[in-house]
Amino acid sequence: MHSSPQLVIVVTTVASHDDAERIAHELINSNLAACVQIDGPVSSHYHWDGTVQTSTEFRLTLKTNSGSWQTLKEQLTLLHPYDEPGILMFPVTDTTEGYLEWVNQHTLRR
Repeated sequence: MHSSPQLVIVVTTVASHDDAERIAHELINSNLAACVQIDGPVSSHYHWDGTVQTSTEFRLTLKTNSGSWQTLKEQLTLLHPYDEPGILMFPVTDTTEGYLEWVNQHTLRR
């Protein structure tokens, strides 16, 4: 019996809305994400180059499945404008069967 891939959420941020839109379109068109939501602007505070930085960013929340995760991570790293992008993956422990089926219909499963 083959089990269905698990739903996962991937989150990253970029500095411009144009970069967010470009990445969203690439990942949707390549069937690596079923949905990409863009939030922002958000205010980010972090350590970088030895100082505390503050910047305005746009957050991308991607819905995909565990079978697409490794390829999505590789592609997102290539598409991302940052030298060291924060790319976080969160397994979803429960969802509706219909939503999981929809995600799986629109993403690659390996």
